[in-house]
Amino acid sequence: MTLGTGLRWAILAGLLIVLAVAFFEYQRRSGLYWYDVQKDYRYSFAPKALQKIPVQVTEEGFSIPPVDEHWDTAVLPITLETSLFGHWFEPSVQLQSGDVRTVQYFERGAKGRRFIIFGPEIVKSARRVSMSGSHISWPQQGRELLLFSNQEATRGRLLVIAPHPDDAEIAAFGLYSRLDSYVATITAGDSVDELYRHLEPEIRSRQLLRGTVRVWDSLVVPTWGGVVPERIVNFGYWNESLTRLFEQREKAKEGSPVSDQDPNVYRGGAVAQLLDGRRAEPSWDSLVQDFRNLIRNVRPTVIVAPHPLLDAAPDHQFSTIALLEAMEAGVGRNALLLLYTNHHVLSEYYPFGPANTAMTLPPWFDDSTLFGGIFSINLDPNDRQRKLFALESMHDLRSAPRPITAGDPVERFFQLAMNGLYNLKRNPLGTYSYLRRATRTNELFFVYRPSDRSRIEVSEKQRFSYQ
Repeated sequence: MTLGTGLRWAILAGLLIVLAVAFFEYQRRSGLYWYDVQKDYRYSFAPKALQKIPVQVTEEGFSIPPVDEHWDTAVLPITLETSLFGHWFEPSVQLQSGDVRTVQYFERGAKGRRFIIFGPEIVKSARRVSMSGSHISWPQQGRELLLFSNQEATRGRLLVIAPHPDDAEIAAFGLYSRLDSYVATITAGDSVDELYRHLEPEIRSRQLLRGTVRVWDSLVVPTWGGVVPERIVNFGYWNESLTRLFEQREKAKEGSPVSDQDPNVYRGGAVAQLLDGRRAEPSWDSLVQDFRNLIRNVRPTVIVAPHPLLDAAPDHQFSTIALLEAMEAGVGRNALLLLYTNHHVLSEYYPFGPANTAMTLPPWFDDSTLFGGIFSINLDPNDRQRKLFALESMHDLRSAPRPITAGDPVERFFQLAMNGLYNLKRNPLGTYSYLRRATRTNELFFVYRPSDRSRIEVSEKQRFSYQ
């Protein structure tokens, strides 16, 4: 084989490798979305929750006519289409008015109706909002701008429900750090995986270690957001146990043991003040009673919790189902519900795009589900920095500690190298990292007023078979 022939074969082999890598990477990126990204998003909102304003969207932007100034969240439906490069790179739209701007990302290859979110700060006296796209375009189109007013969401007393340690911070750190707030975590988050295997080889000890660490996080980190210890509690139910407790609630009423997972192993914080000091049992009725006691003692005007339709994690769904059942008994009837999703049912990758950009409405394709409304709260750079530190303080969102033992320099070098390789597995810049997904320029909630609550309850009963 001549040198020229060998070079050609090397170039061909290199090209094939590049094409193979590109193909598998494209497949990976496409697999982030568990739905057809070229379908229109479909949402329905309660008519009384919003004001509709006709606007004409051009390729350069749109103008907003004079409207009631008391709105806090604007949602603009718009038909988009990504470019060829938008199938590889994440497409985005930038809205700007004066020196205020917001950047929002969409799925690779997105096409059809999407929803852009912004607040009053983007609208200046000229009321002209400019738009520019990256790997994305839109035709001129007439649209109805949806304006939501949620003044009651930032007044009174706030109760945040976190199914696991860190859920409160992921969803609502910016909100709860501004208000008169309480934080209640429902489970210890004591799941067993490889995270602490190097510290505790035995599974039961590893589970206890993880649960203890995460409960401690749930009781301490909210103080970074200004919540005093007397307002923080962890119910102590075991990770991934709520589905089983619900399914076996009738068996428990008959006196048959449902589980040996004693919540009191992990129960902690202001149990005396917020839960009347009661000892818990591993049963559904015990969980609902904890919610009744909590709401009665806190008397919240606003409750933040996971959305049982939009959040895929079973503990998230059943935390809110237990909350709703407790509220049916009469406690908290007049509270406003702000519901979030930390594990969206159609894409765990949501919200799309890098940190320090805005959350958009998540993918949804069923306009028979009537949502109460939308509330987006803006986070400034200081808010986002504080939230970043709160998230990084949560042991489950970063690498496990790995002790550096004494020894000769060569041994220590290899230990540090191995630690570095291990840390790459929990890369904070990784696809599913909450340091990317949660440190956004806004926090987003679905709003349900007392008159809307039956909608979420009916939808929940229709959609969940509990099997």
